[in-house]
Amino acid sequence: MEWHEFSKEYFEIEKAKLKSGPLEGIVVLDVSRASPAATFASALLAEMGAEVIKIEPPEGDELRKLTPFGEIYINDTGLPFLVEGRNKEFITLNLEKAEGRELFKRLAIHADAILESFEPGWMDSMGIGYRQIREINPGVIWVSFSAYGCFGRNAKKFSKVPDSNLFGIAMSSYMEANRELPEVGEPYNLPTAPGFWMATNLAGVYAAAGVVLALYYRTKSGKGQMIDITSVDSMIHVSPSIFWSHAHGEPLFVGVLPLDYAVFPYAYWKIKDGYVFASGFTDPNFRALITQLGAEELFEKYPNVFARIKLENQKVLYQELAEKFEQLTFADLTKRMLEWREQNREGVAVYMKVTTPKEVLEEDYWKERGDFRDVKVGEDTIKVIEPVWRLSKSPLKLKWLAKDVGEDNGFVYKKFLGLAGKDLEELKKEGLI
Repeated sequence: MEWHEFSKEYFEIEKAKLKSGPLEGIVVLDVSRASPAATFASALLAEMGAEVIKIEPPEGDELRKLTPFGEIYINDTGLPFLVEGRNKEFITLNLEKAEGRELFKRLAIHADAILESFEPGWMDSMGIGYRQIREINPGVIWVSFSAYGCFGRNAKKFSKVPDSNLFGIAMSSYMEANRELPEVGEPYNLPTAPGFWMATNLAGVYAAAGVVLALYYRTKSGKGQMIDITSVDSMIHVSPSIFWSHAHGEPLFVGVLPLDYAVFPYAYWKIKDGYVFASGFTDPNFRALITQLGAEELFEKYPNVFARIKLENQKVLYQELAEKFEQLTFADLTKRMLEWREQNREGVAVYMKVTTPKEVLEEDYWKERGDFRDVKVGEDTIKVIEPVWRLSKSPLKLKWLAKDVGEDNGFVYKKFLGLAGKDLEELKKEGLI
């Protein structure tokens, strides 16, 4: 059997829902408030098969109100929370009251991991922080999300500063590094942020990975531990090239394509059918690129990397290449690149079509890969993204989207604490759930 057919059959995408996830049997309490990072982390853990219980205040998490254009709601819940609430169970609990904190302790005994995003030290001061919970549950894995972390000279001083996506992008220097050349003029040469929650999503990924690592450590030692997550730390970790230039005395001045402070060509150009990103910055790769474009004479003018990364040369070379690119389609470039590779010629030129979100959604190949799925929510249908990790034996899966506030109160409180019927009615009357 040909490899691609074998691998498709091996992963059995259609049968994934019948298999157990890798974290089956793990219980996670997500008691975070207004934290996209924690919400994303617990969604990933829920995809992995963990039983994630989202604990909201009786009025619901503030994130439920966040939605595109401020008007797209389904059952009074915004789209981001609806999607990131996938596979979770939802209960309410008032931690502001002593009785609510006692209920939390009783639930925490059953938890393998707890995610929280309160002001560092607040839960500890209320008697329900990591130090107290580990006394009754030594194996618990505690994940704290905050802007400045739980330790360090700014942790206490700025403990009331909330973490956010823009905080992570701005404070990590990522935003400053992504600005155009000064001569472009305002507002286009201002610091720039990506159009998605890059910092908080990264923090969520690192947190979920941290929980998995801590679970593995626990299998060997029997001990739980604490995990300290910030969006700034997460951004710094994935942006090392921003700091390399400064560490070696070469300050970063240009960060936004089409010009780059360290490599060139490594940019996007207009072509007949849209835009293409092209790369060919080492000498063999540059020769491959300009030969495929029919501009071999440029190698004499820019014979090495150092000639090409001088900013004044980048500006001229960019325009020289632009004249060639605008005469071609993406199919033309792909054909030339593949012919070059088939002939085993030296150097690799890379071309990638700059696609729009609409084009991605309409591309049959990603549908074949199972990247998107239509989920029915009441009278509405939402297109959501499937789990990215593809495990053939213990696949991650999407089971449902976020539920209503407190929808699982009856199920969870009965399962873990044996409370039902009149007990829950009394808790609700007292404002505890």
